[in-house]
Amino acid sequence: MSKLSAIVTAAILAATSFSTLAATQVNEEQSQNLQQMGTVSVTGVRGSLDDATAHLAQKAEEMGASHYRIIRADTPGDSSLWSGNAEIYR
Repeated sequence: MSKLSAIVTAAILAATSFSTLAATQVNEEQSQNLQQMGTVSVTGVRGSLDDATAHLAQKAEEMGASHYRIIRADTPGDSSLWSGNAEIYR
């Protein structure tokens, strides 16, 4: 039973530490206290603004950023294909 408890505890800790790695979206004011690392971009994201934001957040995480701020997100006309840019921060 003790070995099972250790495995469950390890799984919970792994899940918790995974969630702390996610990049957090910030606004311009909040970004003033962070160190900028560069930018990330997405194009041709099908869906909604939320989908484009999720793709930008994923790219920020892949670059090792702890925070990101969307600086542009748009879709041409009535298209459902989004593009956007975000500044990334540590």
